[in-house]
Amino acid sequence: MFIKLLRRFGSVSIALAIAGAAIVWIASGQYLGSAEPETRKGPAQLSKLSDVPEVRVATQTAEPRTDRLRVQGRTQADRKVVVQAQTHGRIEELLVDKGDLVDKGQVLAQLAEEDRSAQLREAKALLEQRQLELEVARRLHERGHRSDTQLAGARAAFEEAQARVEQARTALDNTTIYAPFAGRVGETMAEVGDFMTSGRDLLRLVDLDPLKIVGSVNERRVAQIETGTQATAELITGEQVTGTVDFVAREANDRTRTFEVEMRVANPEGALRDGVTAQMTVPLKERVSHFVSPSILTLNDAGQVGVKVLDDDNRVHFQEVDILADKPDGVWITGLPKTVTFVTLGQNFVTVGQQVKPVAEGEVQQRLQDTPLNLPTGGPGKPGPEGRP
Repeated sequence: MFIKLLRRFGSVSIALAIAGAAIVWIASGQYLGSAEPETRKGPAQLSKLSDVPEVRVATQTAEPRTDRLRVQGRTQADRKVVVQAQTHGRIEELLVDKGDLVDKGQVLAQLAEEDRSAQLREAKALLEQRQLELEVARRLHERGHRSDTQLAGARAAFEEAQARVEQARTALDNTTIYAPFAGRVGETMAEVGDFMTSGRDLLRLVDLDPLKIVGSVNERRVAQIETGTQATAELITGEQVTGTVDFVAREANDRTRTFEVEMRVANPEGALRDGVTAQMTVPLKERVSHFVSPSILTLNDAGQVGVKVLDDDNRVHFQEVDILADKPDGVWITGLPKTVTFVTLGQNFVTVGQQVKPVAEGEVQQRLQDTPLNLPTGGPGKPGPEGRP
């Protein structure tokens, strides 16, 4: 009978038994157990937020640095003169050709003398006559046979004869054309047989020793260049030369607002050419500067580039800087005190005049020594883990 009943009602009984056991288990947890889950470790101890924000800082002392400025320029002859005839006459000899090196005083060309030698002899003869007349007039004046006026007339005639001799000698000398300085012959404008008049061009003479290299510097850099410093230059033709900064202009070009700078290069053989493009490397004055990461640079409301630094009271200040050089691992800046405390992280979250709590780079590393982050070392502002200190 029981077996029959079990077969008939067994599945229902089992289901009811399972449901009852579940209700009893839930009820036991509600009334007999605790509703709070088991705590396996205490809650994280978070530091309270402070009204004074923390920023990462690094204190650094500046170093003396001599930077070099690259200046685009061109070579230029020290002197270029167009030699001209000083009198008229036909060219009998042209003693130089294009490209010739000549010394100072060397004969370049000879014009026909024509009657100039005869005129000089005539002037000299007249001078001798006037000299005798002056001596006679002087002796007669001493004896009282010549008046002062007559003596003065004889002296004037003698001096006029002297002037004529000088004129005739100059006219004769001008038939020979000399080099005014040592240099190289450039373009020639006349040939043998040409008739020259006074002022007509004969040839161009170029003085290439020393050779000048001329460039332009902007107004922000010109005050850092000193005359007498050694500079180098690379010519587009491949030559590399060394010279001396010889001239720095005191007035700007009205159109470009730049200042002309010249360096002189020895060129005794005349191998270097005039008018060649060149790039000068000019040393600047030694300046005290800091080497920092570009990440610490910021802009103020006026768009000026600078950094945020702390004073002795840990208040934030903005200092405008001048970037001297941009290197792969950082930048050289100037315009700051010799020793300064930079805000290297968090500068974008604080304002000028705000008081902050500085956290040194070493302290940040100590805080994070148990983390897998490896902080780089080096100059202030080197990239580190994201976020504020």
